[in-house]
Amino acid sequence: MTAWQQDVLGPDFEQLTLDLPSGSPATLVRYAGNAPQWPESPITGADILYVHGWSDYFFQHELAEFWHRSGANFYALDLHNYGRSLRPGMAPGQVTSLTDYDADISAALTAMGRSVAPEEVMVLPAATGEAEQHSFELAFLEEARHRLGAAFDALTGRERPDHRDVPRERPLILLGHSTGGLTLSLWAARHPGAAAAVVLNSPWLEFQASEVGRAMVAPLIQARTWFRPLAPLPGIDPGFYTRAVSKKFDGEWDYESEWRPDRGFPVTPSFLNAVFQGQAQVARGLDLQVPVLVMLSDKSYLQPKWSSSALAADVVLNVDAVAHRAVDLGRLVTLQRIPGAFHDVFLSPGGIRAQAYAGMGRWVEAVLDTSLHRQWAERAAR
Repeated sequence: MTAWQQDVLGPDFEQLTLDLPSGSPATLVRYAGNAPQWPESPITGADILYVHGWSDYFFQHELAEFWHRSGANFYALDLHNYGRSLRPGMAPGQVTSLTDYDADISAALTAMGRSVAPEEVMVLPAATGEAEQHSFELAFLEEARHRLGAAFDALTGRERPDHRDVPRERPLILLGHSTGGLTLSLWAARHPGAAAAVVLNSPWLEFQASEVGRAMVAPLIQARTWFRPLAPLPGIDPGFYTRAVSKKFDGEWDYESEWRPDRGFPVTPSFLNAVFQGQAQVARGLDLQVPVLVMLSDKSYLQPKWSSSALAADVVLNVDAVAHRAVDLGRLVTLQRIPGAFHDVFLSPGGIRAQAYAGMGRWVEAVLDTSLHRQWAERAAR
């Protein structure tokens, strides 16, 4: 692992190369600027780990600044074979299983100063509701114990130090876009208790042609992985997303086209099989034990011919199919449909991005507000 150095996004960002057992590096990026922060809130001190989507990398500087201004520590991970982590001779985006990214995530969390060993992760009760109720009850009993002890000490004239402020590990918020959202959902299911919440930005939870389409295509793709796993499949990206997003066309954003090509990386049977296997796991139910926010556009545009409608829709995913599949993530899933949003809602026009930021910030703050949780637990217990 090398030292932190200035990132390609400029002096407000730093990057760190992460050496992985496979030999293909990953890259962690962090916000290092000094934008003014908003008043302290439950988000203050939290760690945000962002993972990009297919044929993508982290360049959303505005997203990083939003989290910094909220008081959080923002980190973004360019997975191996993507973006900053690409090296000559590597197959862009190549992966055989989404679990291959476990090493990337583990290395990132270590660099962030977090514990990541599986044996150190507390396994919570199976149901989300049970997990939260258990947490609320413990907090309530601890508060009652402390108050009774303080009252007894006051009566006997003794004083005791308050040990309740012993530092604990910072809350971790996982933030994933598209394939990154699918990857982080599966990772969180395998590591219960590691994250405080999961935020998914247009996650690729289901095939564009629906579950039936996936069930028909998946066996054919799997068969091709046995014979020609890296042979590119026919291209299907007409370039509409790039036209909507890139400053070269109708969009607002500058980025490295080598790391985010106009029509995407070549799709291989190996990669698509990994995605299909992950989507099948979601369809069986992940039973995530933490709150999940799923952010989606209100409509899709999946037509082969360009139209101005593509400038106010998700041109990559069937958002209705994803919304339907989102309920299989866990028992505490919140769905936010954002009118006119792009596939990456944080690359949408400014007014739409503002709605997305406000909704995400409000939701995360409520999730992390333990005093609010305790207050309602006490009320419900009366």
